[in-house]
Amino acid sequence: MSKRTVTHRMIEAFRAAMLHGGISAGADALGIPQPSMSRILADLQRAVGFPIFQKSGRTIKPTDEAIVLMRKVQQSFIGLDEIAGFSEQLRKQRTGRFSICTIPSIGHSVMPEIVDHLRSKFPDVMVSLTVASYLEVAQKVRNRQADIGLTADALSIGALETVAEFPSDCVCIGSSKWLRGGATHVGVEDLAGKPFISSTGTFQRSLDALFSAHGVVADTMVEASLFHTISELVLRGMGVAVVDLLTGASHKRRGGIAIPLRPALTYTVYATAMSDTRLGAPAREMLRCLKSALDAARTHVAGE
Repeated sequence: MSKRTVTHRMIEAFRAAMLHGGISAGADALGIPQPSMSRILADLQRAVGFPIFQKSGRTIKPTDEAIVLMRKVQQSFIGLDEIAGFSEQLRKQRTGRFSICTIPSIGHSVMPEIVDHLRSKFPDVMVSLTVASYLEVAQKVRNRQADIGLTADALSIGALETVAEFPSDCVCIGSSKWLRGGATHVGVEDLAGKPFISSTGTFQRSLDALFSAHGVVADTMVEASLFHTISELVLRGMGVAVVDLLTGASHKRRGGIAIPLRPALTYTVYATAMSDTRLGAPAREMLRCLKSALDAARTHVAGE
């Protein structure tokens, strides 16, 4: 005899019984008679080839296999619930959705303010913000899970293309324990002998190359993967660091010291989208806001 196929109806009945604590309660939740519910679950049990419920006194309890199966079922229904939620938004006549995926240096600095502005300017557009790694940003844009991605590395690969670039000079951050406020700049050689908090990835490799070119060996005492975390460590007086302009401006607003680094080290933010994507008004406004934020950060760091 050929093995029976597991149907959506079977899984729906199984999930209802599991969520509501029994066959009778599950049947009520689905609005079907209990005998029909029992018959569907019996069909599921034959299809999967193992018992899914067992008697325990006057009640029934799910088997260990059923509990494991339920975890898998829930994963599938999460996706269906998301679709249902999005459909509800459409029913309420939402006019659009704008998805942004960004690396942490941007997501943790100016994006909350930009998203707030977008919600005010486009009240009928749902804005989705995801903070992820460089590779995850590329994946989400490529899979069309994000309309636009923001990274510090160009993603013009295949169907991905760079739609805007925002270069800025990095800054040195510290506290009064290690840096003198009011200085116009910090030379790379000035960092020698100071405890240094390093980052990771391609940015740190570029910074190491700058240090090497000027004969500077960083006294690295701590290493962290996120600029935001590095800023927190620096505010505690643990040393100095070199970060992007937006993080530097945020660091200064929170009471730290941020001074331009010389020679300059450029940190470029790349906005990436699929080549066939037509940027709507929210995306264009977001890019305008990002440029304005960088200009404001530049002025803030340069000011007293």
